[in-house]
Amino acid sequence: MKYDPDKSFGYPVLTAHSDDYLKSSFQTEFDFNINKDNPKEFLIEYTFVCGVRELIEFVRQGNASYWMKVTCRSTFYSKMYEVTASGMLKIDGHNLRDSVELSGYIIGKKYAEFQSTKIHPEFGYSAFSVSNGQVLAQGVPRIYVTEKEFWKPLSSIFQYRPDDDLKDGEFTVDLDNDDGYVWIIARQDQKKKLQDFQQSKDGKTILLNTVFFAAVSQMIEALKERPEQYSDKKWAKILMAKAASKNINLNNNRPLIATQQLLDRPLRKLIPDLLDK
Repeated sequence: MKYDPDKSFGYPVLTAHSDDYLKSSFQTEFDFNINKDNPKEFLIEYTFVCGVRELIEFVRQGNASYWMKVTCRSTFYSKMYEVTASGMLKIDGHNLRDSVELSGYIIGKKYAEFQSTKIHPEFGYSAFSVSNGQVLAQGVPRIYVTEKEFWKPLSSIFQYRPDDDLKDGEFTVDLDNDDGYVWIIARQDQKKKLQDFQQSKDGKTILLNTVFFAAVSQMIEALKERPEQYSDKKWAKILMAKAASKNINLNNNRPLIATQQLLDRPLRKLIPDLLDK
């Protein structure tokens, strides 16, 4: 059941991108974290939001149910969990490594007749037969990273390196080093000042709107142009996971816009800070 926004099932399926149902969608919200009480375990809090009242009632009557799929390619773990519309799921940490994909569904449980006034008129009917295992709603998959850096600010994937061949005020970004981090390279004296900036609130705001903003834009551009070269890098996995968790499409959005979204529109923090001085 790989998600494809352009896929047609031949019958109405509620998704976030199709118009099989009029002015309706199916949204899945996840909160993926390490269990603080048991660090060897992951917690997934979930909420399914269904925009078709008849489909909600169909589930309540026992004709269909909510399902969540947890997939991890690194460990070959793939499992479907029958769940309620909202709740929490615990997963043994040994089953998950690197990146994890979460997706939600409504799936038929038995033969029953489903009817809805919101089915698009192009189908030519307002009711159809549902059988066991039939997908009725499909959410957009979300990708998360199991590494601890994922829960840190995006700035945690940056490391500083000196290069005194650079001019005063110049810096470069290295995405190709072997440790998987993004190197911010500047003259030794300015490297030290950048590191000092990270220790204060005002300094962090300035870094966010200058160095980090430029670096993240370059990272997004590199991933779009050469995914085969960068997608396995640690920084790329974390960047893609953070984008997915915020429902940001790095391929469809311009790097400038995607960077602002990823950094929570950092200009909002800079302007008030300047006006308050």
